[in-house]
Amino acid sequence: MTTKIYAPSGIKVTVLSIHDEGEYYMVRSDTSGKVFFAHKDQIEDQVEDKGSEPSDNQGLKRRGRRKVSEASSEKKVLVQPIKPVDNRVNLNNLTAEGLTQVLPGVGIKTAKEIIELKQTLPGERFIKLDQLKAVKRIDWDEVFATGEVFVE
Repeated sequence: MTTKIYAPSGIKVTVLSIHDEGEYYMVRSDTSGKVFFAHKDQIEDQVEDKGSEPSDNQGLKRRGRRKVSEASSEKKVLVQPIKPVDNRVNLNNLTAEGLTQVLPGVGIKTAKEIIELKQTLPGERFIKLDQLKAVKRIDWDEVFATGEVFVE
C-alpha cells in the first residue's frame, strides 16, 4: 500500500490494489476513507518537498485543482460538427427565372403561370406542395419525389 495523489481533486490516496494489467487502481481516500477505482492517468506519485513551502498555492486553484497551462490548452483541438448543407429550394422565394433553373422542363411561360398562381393565394405564398398541381404542364409527382423543392 503506497500513498499517492488523486490528480482530479488533489487528495492523498492509498493504493489498495492494481487491476487490468496496471490500467486501474483501487484506492482509498486518506481524508474521507472512501474507496473507489481510478485510472492510472489520474494517479500521481506523491512528491514530498519539505525544504520549500508552496507560496500562494503555486499552480493550485480552489479545492486543490491545478490550473490549466496555456501550453496544454493549445494542444487541444476543438472539432466543430459539420452542418449538413440544405440543397433544397423554397419555391415561395424564387422568381420566374429561378423556377426555370430549378424545375426540370419548365420554361418561362410555365414559370410565370406558377408565379401568377402564387399571387392568387392568401398571403401570396404556397402553403402545400399540392397547390402546385393546379399547373398541369409539369409532372409534379416526379418533382416532389426528388425532394429538392419545398414550400415554407
